[in-house]
Amino acid sequence: MLRLIWDLSLLLASAALALMSLLVLLRAVSTWRGERLLAARRRLAPLLLETSTGSDAGIEGIADSVVTQLTLDLIQLVRGAERTQFIGKAAELGVPDRLRRQLRSFSRRRRMIAVQGLALFDDALSREALLDTLGDRDDEIRLAAALALGRGDDRPGLDELVARLGLRDDRSSLLTISLFRHYANEAPDEVQALVLDNDLPLSVRLAAIEALAVSGDYRLVPAIVELGLRAPHDSEELPRYLHALGRIGHPAAREAVLAGLASSSMPARVAAAGAAGRIALLESADQLAGLLDAPEWWVRFRSAEALLQLGDAGIARLREAAASGSELAREAAGTMLAERGLAP
Repeated sequence: MLRLIWDLSLLLASAALALMSLLVLLRAVSTWRGERLLAARRRLAPLLLETSTGSDAGIEGIADSVVTQLTLDLIQLVRGAERTQFIGKAAELGVPDRLRRQLRSFSRRRRMIAVQGLALFDDALSREALLDTLGDRDDEIRLAAALALGRGDDRPGLDELVARLGLRDDRSSLLTISLFRHYANEAPDEVQALVLDNDLPLSVRLAAIEALAVSGDYRLVPAIVELGLRAPHDSEELPRYLHALGRIGHPAAREAVLAGLASSSMPARVAAAGAAGRIALLESADQLAGLLDAPEWWVRFRSAEALLQLGDAGIARLREAAASGSELAREAAGTMLAERGLAP
């Protein structure tokens, strides 16, 4: 028994010694890397600040990943003419070449840094490298490359990016809407064309609609209204059409919103109530008052909230429901009025 305790003590002591040795080694490596980065930063900063042209001889021996990361960190610290000078000097030092090599890295993080860095350099080779990156195995990197291309003066057409990203094959992503939002501000007609392209997957068209809704572009309202009126009540897209109409906030959405309030779908009624309130659609007051008795709490809440947004007409219906409505309607109306300090 004593031998077993002795052996166990030796084992624990050995494990502790090994762990301590590992921690010391990791600390040494971390210190070495920190000193290496600091030394590289001290070499790079003066080179980037130099006004004279030169070669990349000053950064020979520094790993690509170190040069690219530190260069981008330094560029992010400055603005205006100094930032332009930094970028120009980085180009002279061969940083874009190193970023393009880094796009072939197995490390996802390094490839993402390379994409973000190449977005700073306005040259044909960087643009071509970003176009090639649209075929990367990682969806986020592909979309980051698309966003970088979309920010340039010579940006490709949105239809080309959709094709290269494989979105027509339903390889969509939540990040797709970020790309569409950028184009909605810069080239709204191209995003509108995607909405009306029946050959595209529904997920891509809905992302385009949401991007246009955020931009507040009214021109697409009639098309979204038509899509909403044609969508099945139990479909996934109907609530999203109604939500987009609410975000845009144009009265031309009236017909689709009123139809949505009468839908058999709970998500559609919730979205329609929200849209009616944001648009301040007075014609919806009676329907919203009727939804205060809906079995779903979320429908009652959104309807009461929308009635408040309608002003005096909506508040009057809330007070009427709080006084003489059904139990559910009294609770919904009374709670909303109390929360806003409007209870009689």
